[in-house]
Amino acid sequence: MRNEREYRNLQAVPAPARLTRRRIVAGLAAGVATPLASSLAPLAAAQDATPEATPGATPVAIDIAELPLKTPGQLTVHADQPLYEPWFIDNDPTNGEGFESALVYALAEELGFTRDQVEWGYTAFNASYAPGPKPFDFYITEVSITEPRKEAVAFSDGYYSTPFVIIAPDDSPVQEATALADLRQYRFGTLVNSSYASYITETIQPEPDISVYNTNADALQALANEQVDVNVESLQIAEEVIADQFPELGIVGILPGPGTELGMVFELDSPLVPFINQALANLKADGALDDLIAEWLPAPPEYPQISE
Repeated sequence: MRNEREYRNLQAVPAPARLTRRRIVAGLAAGVATPLASSLAPLAAAQDATPEATPGATPVAIDIAELPLKTPGQLTVHADQPLYEPWFIDNDPTNGEGFESALVYALAEELGFTRDQVEWGYTAFNASYAPGPKPFDFYITEVSITEPRKEAVAFSDGYYSTPFVIIAPDDSPVQEATALADLRQYRFGTLVNSSYASYITETIQPEPDISVYNTNADALQALANEQVDVNVESLQIAEEVIADQFPELGIVGILPGPGTELGMVFELDSPLVPFINQALANLKADGALDDLIAEWLPAPPEYPQISE
């Protein structure tokens, strides 16, 4: 069950600096209505509305006081509870450990924030992409970018794509499945309004009704309790929960399709999105994002492929 508390007055834990630059590529603020955008207008005129990393482009120093933030001079980032490895370590987003925590601090440094200017808070996963105002500058907890969600919130560019897998008890006949058709007879449990639920409904199309749960933890517990037969998870979460929480479960195989692309969530039409996208583009261009992936999301072992 997710903990309904907020992180309050958390102090960022010092860690070795990974990136030592305060730059955003020329043209970052194209289309962003802020004082900074006006000052960069001559540079922005030559750029598309969505900024892209340009090899060899002249860096532009960012004054964080000019950024469109919820709290001036502070980057407010929210995450869910509980937090799973390898995305976060020790259920603590402030320690800079785990892929998504490390990514946030790398983005913050790219924009010119110090670690103690990053303030973490809690928002429930489903609430992160619900319509309405948000208490955060952006949210990060493995949120899939989907077209329906884009109607209620804004997303950053994708920062990681992860495949979906089937998990089931080790002693279940589900473990013998090799194709989607083999899975359609089983009872699925999943997180409500999630990309998992969409994949089950649209791609697998099981014969029994799908059981939906308010949290992913509840869906996993239902599987462990044999209230349902099978579940869909992202690969990294599946590996983590099997290793640390439900050793009686196992990965059946990797599902067909591209899986899901993860993005940071913003209030709809947030003017901060282009700044974060450019910082992310810089991390992609100079290899820093690949370094984080290699450190925190190593290549998984070979799993069977479920055919269509």
